Amino acid sequence: MTIELVEPSPGTVHSPLPRAEHLTATPSLAGPTATSPLPLPTRHWGAAQALLALDEARLSLPLHLPDATVISALTTVVLRSGGAAVKVYPPGTDPAHLDLLAAALGGTSTAHLPDGRPVVTSHGIVTVTPWLPAAPAVTWEETGALLRRFHTEHATADVPVWTPLSRLPSQVEGLPLDVAEVLLAARDALLVALGEVRSELGVGTIHGDVSPSNVMRTTAGPRLIDLDWVAVAPREYDLAAASRRVRDGEISRQTYAGFCDAYGFDVLSWDGLPVLDRIADLGGVAFRLWDCRHHGRDLDWVDAEARHWRTPL
Repeated sequence: MTIELVEPSPGTVHSPLPRAEHLTATPSLAGPTATSPLPLPTRHWGAAQALLALDEARLSLPLHLPDATVISALTTVVLRSGGAAVKVYPPGTDPAHLDLLAAALGGTSTAHLPDGRPVVTSHGIVTVTPWLPAAPAVTWEETGALLRRFHTEHATADVPVWTPLSRLPSQVEGLPLDVAEVLLAARDALLVALGEVRSELGVGTIHGDVSPSNVMRTTAGPRLIDLDWVAVAPREYDLAAASRRVRDGEISRQTYAGFCDAYGFDVLSWDGLPVLDRIADLGGVAFRLWDCRHHGRDLDWVDAEARHWRTPL
């Protein structure tokens, strides 16, 4: 999907209540041929393959890394090796995408970036970032304040345009044809609806996966991590992550109010929120399809999901 700005430009820094912006989607990217630079891993890729990737990458890295331990393993694997956090992406990840993001956010005071360029191996793509010591968890209020600074600091960053639901086409492969068609049709309908959304905060650089778990404390203050989904999009998308957690009972209204006050905007007052929420929900279906296949779980829930998505909005 491509977003075109009528006005102002994506580099404009907006006041809390700027003029509205209109988003238009390019239909050619709404179909099943759209691909993601961050593909989901195949079923047999995981921590063991990530360790092999690090072993293969050692000769190309500018620093010596001791034996690593696995910190987390999901769609990517995070390892700790001495004073470094090693993040390994599955084969098929576009290293140029990771390079572009690091270059675009260079000199940042609001994000924690990898050192050096990604290293391509036969087992995955390896990036190395300084390890941050354990510290008290960042609050939602601190996250809201940091996010506002990130949006302002990187308003003109040369990052990719947001392509929502880019992983769905690959995940509906192998489903019954009628189910796959329903989910892809829902995707197309949501992208058309996104084209009618008017952003109050403006279109600019977003983080794409906002939560306190993606913020780490450094000696210079909190910094955003996990920057893989940074893109140009309506800024409300970053705020909607918090509002969905209120909807789902994960955080309290009081916690949410602190986040909104710190950022300076409450996305619940915005009429484009239902579209962004449904895009996120359908993205959750794509992830659940991958997760079930990756762990050998049944897909007996898919028919009910297809019935639900016959009405995308």
